[in-house]
Amino acid sequence: MNISPVTRYYVRRLLAEHPAIQSYVTPDTHPLGINEEYLERYISLDHLTYPQLNQLEFLIELHQKIKVNEPHQTHQLQELEQKIFDLIGIELPVSHNALADLMSFFSQIAETQEQIPAPTVNHESTNLADYYEYCRRITEVTVRYLGKMIVTNYWLLTRPRESWLAKIQVEHFHNRNFTPPDQLLTNNEVETLQRWIHHFIQHCCRVLPTLPRLLLAAGVPSHLLYDLVR
Repeated sequence: MNISPVTRYYVRRLLAEHPAIQSYVTPDTHPLGINEEYLERYISLDHLTYPQLNQLEFLIELHQKIKVNEPHQTHQLQELEQKIFDLIGIELPVSHNALADLMSFFSQIAETQEQIPAPTVNHESTNLADYYEYCRRITEVTVRYLGKMIVTNYWLLTRPRESWLAKIQVEHFHNRNFTPPDQLLTNNEVETLQRWIHHFIQHCCRVLPTLPRLLLAAGVPSHLLYDLVR
């Protein structure tokens, strides 16, 4: 199985940046830092099947896009990194002191956040027109593989029960010429639309498991896709 140098390099980079590995990097143990030979002992990709390799490449591609375009999405980045490590079966050797330091660090952050409530910042779109465009783009890609009737039924099947969604006509997702209303959304409405999109993609993945990767390539925002890879 041919594993691209880019894939190996990215796994090595993630591994080198992990706190458990960094805790072993000292001038005494690694005067020049961690070299590739040292990291290769932790990386074994030859056991991956083709579906697993495709999944790994998608996770890496998604991680790259989020890190470049949405670096504030730290939770998504951490989840993706955990999925990557789990997939390739890496068990990081963490010393007791390193683990204690990490736990102390995160505990201090949690205490600080409890004392000083952070303001709510929404880095994602809050405009209904943008979500129409997301749904139209997702629909356009999915129709190529599943057909218009199935895609329409899946949108209807996965639509949340909130009454305000009744004004959103699924047929408009198939129409490039439709001009949606320019309307600001509340946080609850944004969450509802994201949940609808998530459930739709998840439903389609039962028959089209490569859909998240196809959507990422089509320019669908990565924050809508990060947790759709299992």
